[in-house]
Formats: sequence, C-alpha cells, structure tokens
Amino acid sequence: MPLQPLVVQLSEGQKKEAMKRFRAKYADELTKVESDLTDVLTAIAEAEFLGQYLGEQPEIKELKKRQAEVETLQQRRLYLGKIIDRLDQVTPQEKPVNVSAPTGAPAAPKPGIKRY
Repeated sequence: MPLQPLVVQLSEGQKKEAMKRFRAKYADELTKVESDLTDVLTAIAEAEFLGQYLGEQPEIKELKKRQAEVETLQQRRLYLGKIIDRLDQVTPQEKPVNVSAPTGAPAAPKPGIKRY
C-alpha cells in the first residue's frame, strides 16, 4: 500500500506567528549587520585620521582595505530593512484585548454562614 503524500495547511494563527518569527529573526540580523557596519566604518575613519600623522603604514593600509566590506554590509542592511518593512505591511494587526480589572472586594458572605 503506497503512502499518501503529506499535505500541510497553515491556520491563520500559524501564518501570523510565522510572519512574527521571521520579522524578529530579520530584526536581530539587522542589528548585527548595523553593529558590524559601525565597526568597519569606525576602523576606516580611524585609518584616515591616523594616516594624516603616520602616513601609509601597513596597519593603516590594512584598515583601509575594509572599505570593500562597507558596500556589502550596506546592501544587506538595505535589503533587511525592505524585508522588515514588507513584513510590517502584510502582518495583520491584532486588536488589543480589553480585560476589566477584578473588583478587589470579596463577595459578601451569606447571612447565617460563618467562615473561620
């Protein structure tokens, strides 16, 4: 007897959760890319600054070589930003749940019943 193919259908809740999960994943990656990009840009700025005083030393040249990384990281940052914006646009907004606060006072005991 051959096995039947598996068919998976996502519920609306599963679809929303998948979108939220991927948005969080991309947001984390965007934070990492921005951190890396900041580090590279700082290294390049330091190289340019020190180059004024030290000239073209090997260490300075090494820092300036990281300029190629800037373009790659900028492209990835823009791409992730577009993905996150798109996910924000298509993710259905959930209505806030309004819950009334408990009254705080216990119900009055019935006459004739003593509680110890």
